[in-house]
Amino acid sequence: MFLNRRISFKVIFEFAWRVQLVAFLLSAAAYVAYHVFELKAIAIPFLPVATIGTAVAFYVGFKNNSAYDRLWEARRIWGSITNASRMWAAMVADLIASRQEASIEVDDLKKTLLYKHLAWMNMLRLQLRRTPVFSEAEYVSSTQLKIIRKIHGEHKYDHHVEEVFLKFLSPGEQEEAKHKTNVAAHLLHQQNTALIQCKNRGWLDEYEHSDMSKIILELYNQQGASERIKSFPFPRQYANFSVVFVYIFISLLPFAIINDLDRLSTNNVWLVIPFTMLIAWVFNVMEQVGDASENPFDNGINDIPMTAICRNVEIEFREVLGEKNLPPKLQPVHGILM
Repeated sequence: MFLNRRISFKVIFEFAWRVQLVAFLLSAAAYVAYHVFELKAIAIPFLPVATIGTAVAFYVGFKNNSAYDRLWEARRIWGSITNASRMWAAMVADLIASRQEASIEVDDLKKTLLYKHLAWMNMLRLQLRRTPVFSEAEYVSSTQLKIIRKIHGEHKYDHHVEEVFLKFLSPGEQEEAKHKTNVAAHLLHQQNTALIQCKNRGWLDEYEHSDMSKIILELYNQQGASERIKSFPFPRQYANFSVVFVYIFISLLPFAIINDLDRLSTNNVWLVIPFTMLIAWVFNVMEQVGDASENPFDNGINDIPMTAICRNVEIEFREVLGEKNLPPKLQPVHGILM
């Protein structure tokens, strides 16, 4: 997630230079043809192009609103996961303790339940980021991937999974989990099994077991909602035609405004170049904003900061367990928090 109040020129240039180069070459060609070679026939009426520009603006606006809805829904999902996680920690710490005097067995159980929850959160994060919706070769905004890799390096799924397993799971749990297709769902199932065992041992009554089971159900729901966003990318019929329409408008623009500039003054014809580049930049930025937001679990600069959320929950859980050696909160790197 990009956190800086202002976006640096370097980031803007990374996203805009290709379209600006096309706009410059196209407008320069129009200027040379119209003013130097006096090919006046290349000029076209401005009104039809302006109408196209208005339609494109509405279309891109619709796409951006839809992309933002996906981004905001993803953030709400992980906000719900955070809230449910805090409730889980409170109920594990208090309800189980109220049914059994403090003992090594109870302390181990509480630690197991909380650590397994942290393993679930981190595995869900890794599974969502495991593969981009599109390969890098066809990624609409591969610039995002390049920026993230410059800052955070390559996303190595197997390496990160091993770190999570070693940090939060016992050797037996690691061996069982590594063979599962959906490790996060497997860990939730194990949590539910542990609750049933606590109920059978008398450490939870029926109401307490029901309340804690509802939290597990909520976590299942939020995992499913995250996977739904990940597995169903933004509809390409909207995204692709948005790009096509923007490029059509940019391609027609210099030929539409050059005649009007000539009417003002022959000396103003050269202004077709900066005006075309400026208008092209504005429309390209509108298009790129939607592209940067449409897939919120894709390791982009506007990705949901799941790593930071997992770390914050881990700090709170370790405090609940009375641990002193707490990990630090994650800080943004070059204004980007993962």
